Amino acid sequence: MRILIVGQPASGLFRLAGLLRILYNLNYLNDSLENLPENESAFIQFIEQGGFPDNSIIAQHYRADIELINQCESLGCHILCVVRNPYLTYEALYKHANSAEGIPLSPASRKLSGVALGSNQSIRFIGEEYREQIESTSSWVRSGSASIIKLEELLHESRQTLTGIAEKLAPVEAEHIDALLGSALLESHAAPQISNLSHSRMSANVLTELNKVITPELLDSLGYMLESSDPGVLSGQFGQFLNLYSDKQRVFLIGHGKSGTTWLHMLFFHHPNTAVVAERRLTEHPDDNDALLDFLLDDKRYESWFSSSSFGIVSPEQLDVRYELSRLMSDYLFYRTLSMRNTTKGFERSTPITHFTEKIALNTQSDALATIDTLYKMYPDAKIVHIVRDPRDVAISALHHSYRNFKKKHENNWITQFVGTIIEGDAPGLIQTPLIARYFNKSAQEWAKIVSVFHDQGAELYQDNYLFIRYEDLLEQPNPQVARLFDFSGLDSSDGLVESVVEAASFKKLSEGRSEGEEDNSSFYRKGISGDWENYLTTHQSKKYFASAQRLMEVFGYH
Repeated sequence: MRILIVGQPASGLFRLAGLLRILYNLNYLNDSLENLPENESAFIQFIEQGGFPDNSIIAQHYRADIELINQCESLGCHILCVVRNPYLTYEALYKHANSAEGIPLSPASRKLSGVALGSNQSIRFIGEEYREQIESTSSWVRSGSASIIKLEELLHESRQTLTGIAEKLAPVEAEHIDALLGSALLESHAAPQISNLSHSRMSANVLTELNKVITPELLDSLGYMLESSDPGVLSGQFGQFLNLYSDKQRVFLIGHGKSGTTWLHMLFFHHPNTAVVAERRLTEHPDDNDALLDFLLDDKRYESWFSSSSFGIVSPEQLDVRYELSRLMSDYLFYRTLSMRNTTKGFERSTPITHFTEKIALNTQSDALATIDTLYKMYPDAKIVHIVRDPRDVAISALHHSYRNFKKKHENNWITQFVGTIIEGDAPGLIQTPLIARYFNKSAQEWAKIVSVFHDQGAELYQDNYLFIRYEDLLEQPNPQVARLFDFSGLDSSDGLVESVVEAASFKKLSEGRSEGEEDNSSFYRKGISGDWENYLTTHQSKKYFASAQRLMEVFGYH
């Protein structure tokens, strides 16, 4: 058996080659050859010189050349052409060129490295190199000499697609295909329902240029849809979004930074009926950056705007229209985030969306006050989940977060020195350093201010739509606490579903294999335990430096 797999860059041809290599136990020439034939002429010569032995497979970006096809037919070589939605192919090509993962690139594709997606260089690439790549795919479709394999079907209808390929190549026992699909090479996903609300991640100028090189004939022959660059299409789709989803439940996951908001986010992410976003910075100001809605929510700006005009018209009754505008903007950005996810966590899914959740991590009292005030005016019908964590653990976690960022930048300061000393196993006597003591004092004060805002105002404003949960309880009793979260939100909380969600969002899964307490200071998911503060502070130091938060700590059961 000899197999030639062709396809344009980023189409998925190497994925298919890897699967068939294992399925038929073939020699993968891409790995075994020192110099792979780079073009059609070189490959023809390669065949003529007897370089394509039996029981081999090769994958390359060849065009449909008549002589190449004839040579393959003389050898009894099977030709498979892998195709992919050409818009998504360009997105993937661009991502590969700008990835830090060292993905091998074709010489032409390297031109996209370090280039902005909508730049003139990208536009030129589409008109020249990408046009040639599209023409290469079209040449195989027109030739009728290759079996056309759609990557989307390979990913989402894996068993059926591989069975169909095997029928063309050589029979394979069903259990062999099942064993292959059970490996880490390819996950079998439920085929999503394709939604007309899905939209390209790319800007109008990029889509316009792509539509010059992606022919309607190619799209029709492969069953793909034209992506419109007309802004009116987006407006119409947003209108559909509002009609379909405006009544869906909003759930905001809120807490002090480093309190477990990311864990909450992942729990809801893995529920089949939720669509999620995180930290869109609508009202919060991390690292003193602007918030998106600052200009809409500025009191003086709006009072000035609505209190006078060149016509002498005064409209103070319209002051609150800014919250309607803010909600529209928020919903539009939510829609665009989901429409640009060509995955089962966007609109293309096999389960219905009934809930939208958003994670908000707060680090200042002013942000907490602005957030609760704005949320209630924008989304008075929402549900609020407020997660609280022991402030001593919050402070330690934040220290390690800063330590990790400083180490990446190769910066040395009191944080890197203090945390580094503790990592090396020294006793926490360094807490006497004034800078460190000041840090814990300030952390305690900020924690109390931020937590009290949502504990008091959140509960008062949202009443039965406000839920408080402790990080420690979620850690100790994940299943009942997650069931409680889903019950409160109005989501399915059946035992089997909760069990699968807890497993999918477990520390072991998020940390890629580590157990709770197994520390990795380079990871965002560092340790996954409670009470870590005891490795840094004595009981006396804890009481001294967290005295300003003591009353609230006792309310939440922290002693």
